[in-house]
Amino acid sequence: MKKYLILLIIISFLAGCGSGGGGSSPADGDNNSGNTGGSKVTLSCTSTGKIAKIKVTKDGIYRFSFSDLYSACSSISFSPSTISLSNQGTDIPIDFIDSNSNGIFDRGDFIEFYGKAIGRGDSRFRFTETNVYWMSVGEKTGKRIAKVTPSAGQSTSLNLSFSRRLHMEEDTMYVQKNYPELSLSSDKREREHWFWGERIFPNDKLNYPFSTRYIDKSAPVSIKIRLQSVSFDHYTKVYVNGNLIWNQTWDSQDPYDIEISGIPSTYFNNGPNTLTIESAGGGLFYLDWFEVVYNREYKAEHNVIEFTGNNFINLSNFSSNDISVYEISDPKNVQKILISEPEKTSSGDYEVSFSGTYGNGRQFMALTSDKKMSPVVEPYTHPAITSKPADYIIITHEDFTDAIKPLADFRAQQGHTVLTIKVRDIYDEFGDGAETPHAIKAFLKYAYEKWGAARPVYVLLVGDATVDYKDLSGNGGNYAVKSYVPAYLYNYQGIGEVPSDNWFVDVNDDILPDMNIGRIPAKFPDDVSSVVSKIMSHERSLNKSRDVVLIADDDDPRFEDLSDSIADIITTPGYVPHKVYERQGGFKPAIISAIDSNPLIVNYTGHGAVTDWAKEIFTSGDVAGLTNTSYPFIVALNCLNGYFVLADEKPSPSIAEAFLLARDKGALAFLGGSPWGYLSDHDPLARKLYNIIFSEDITLGEAVTKAKAEAYTKGEIMEDVVQTFIFFGDPATRLK
Repeated sequence: MKKYLILLIIISFLAGCGSGGGGSSPADGDNNSGNTGGSKVTLSCTSTGKIAKIKVTKDGIYRFSFSDLYSACSSISFSPSTISLSNQGTDIPIDFIDSNSNGIFDRGDFIEFYGKAIGRGDSRFRFTETNVYWMSVGEKTGKRIAKVTPSAGQSTSLNLSFSRRLHMEEDTMYVQKNYPELSLSSDKREREHWFWGERIFPNDKLNYPFSTRYIDKSAPVSIKIRLQSVSFDHYTKVYVNGNLIWNQTWDSQDPYDIEISGIPSTYFNNGPNTLTIESAGGGLFYLDWFEVVYNREYKAEHNVIEFTGNNFINLSNFSSNDISVYEISDPKNVQKILISEPEKTSSGDYEVSFSGTYGNGRQFMALTSDKKMSPVVEPYTHPAITSKPADYIIITHEDFTDAIKPLADFRAQQGHTVLTIKVRDIYDEFGDGAETPHAIKAFLKYAYEKWGAARPVYVLLVGDATVDYKDLSGNGGNYAVKSYVPAYLYNYQGIGEVPSDNWFVDVNDDILPDMNIGRIPAKFPDDVSSVVSKIMSHERSLNKSRDVVLIADDDDPRFEDLSDSIADIITTPGYVPHKVYERQGGFKPAIISAIDSNPLIVNYTGHGAVTDWAKEIFTSGDVAGLTNTSYPFIVALNCLNGYFVLADEKPSPSIAEAFLLARDKGALAFLGGSPWGYLSDHDPLARKLYNIIFSEDITLGEAVTKAKAEAYTKGEIMEDVVQTFIFFGDPATRLK
């Protein structure tokens, strides 16, 4: 697994902040290493329509068998001509291989197709590289790979080599900040947040491997390098295998491209090479990617070669004569070249030749059968998620379906129409199988606009999330930190990407939420059960507390001023504010004692970080020591408490998660911001929120949504606050 690094600013989150203030081409050859592994499924022998998801993670020729689909069937009744494959609504050609020539699809038969992973040029690449192809049967005549017979005879024009562009890029370091920085909050241009290796400091020399196997040394080479500056004024040198090829200064915080042409091919090896980037002076920068364009001989490497060319083409260096050649320029119209019988050469390998009037822009792939890969095959049943209107929607990762059911039943008993949906079903129906947050938003937009009066009012997301959508770090297996239900990452000026759940329910794209949304950031089923138990216990209680604890840091007098103003709002008879201010002394014991006294609300105003209050006086780790037996709504008017998407939560999670997920203690719900914050934002939002809570009989989710809307429409808070204040818990929860 690749080494994963996190930008130091994340570490600074853990230290404190003041309120008020996919892969690349491998180094040793072509990007096709054979089988990726398949999975046996059991489909109904009589089902028709869309029946299976075919998932690929690399570009190449894929093969799956009848037995991969129908492990319990000897044959099926529909015509093989009705087997079809599609991707994003477009028919994809397949090759049906009827091994026993009996005209039916049965054991021993195969389906082959050219599959492409989601690539870097696709907006979905940030979230997943797995592309989904959909297999249907019995509906229509399927598209087939065209068979093309090459031109007869041998052209007098023989290609000795072709121009190959080798793109090298590894995403091993996540950088939260935006480079260049956002100029305004309305600047939503895409920024790169994943870089290769580590920061390149002054006087550093970092090495990056690549391969130019079978290089044709009769032609020069060109290299393009993309760098990203952290600071300015750089003096950079670039070497290939120790040979200096670039030596200049540059000054930019935009992505900076170094383009070097006419590099002598003698600098390159017929195999592994090393690109060295040296910061000879200036500030810090990152490597994003580099490309090497060189002429390559028509020799297969590990029995695979992707190439371009026209006229007469001779391919060699195959270890067997079972060779197939495909024209793959357009994945929607792949052709199979009907080559002549491969010949064995004097060196013991096999070669094949063909002629054709192909332009140099045409792309081909030749490979032996053992390099045809096996996709992951999964059965598919259409989920009825659009035909069951509901006012209360639970979107959950499948790991938590059983754990969330008691809450779904509880809400149904209260009169809500409840729909519990597995997030993978949303991906299938609204993302064409791709796992992106945009699919979730598309579903909610559909439900809001198409269900009329039955449109959803409450949305509960059940599952944790991370900035590391694709688990490049490997922490998803080690610490269960992964995107069970992904967050949307919002670009916040000055800090970079922070999570936003508000984005999912802003279906009108006017910033304001159109539904009430909350999240249970669970990693395990027990996390869900813990939160559900606290919610049901609180709402069933007939003797709820009326105490409101107001905690304030002493670093800025405005922290106490805001707490005092909240106390002034609490005029409803029976509700009592209790002030716990740091200047009074014994701050940490006082915080713990106040929470353990079982208040209805806890409000904290002051400095904060991802895992703590008041410069680590109270932290995520302290939540485990609480003994409260009823559970408050906690509001954090500080920095970063709502930043719940850390890719590595050791030693501790965000304080919002710690409070909410704590079993039989902690919080009923938590409201906090995911970026740093300012009193100028917190003050109007808090005033609106508490006025609503103490004057109206509505749910917590409704109170938060209404407070955001009122403060924003009056110009008291900015878009950033609406987007980044996150409600943790069930938005349908009633506090009083």
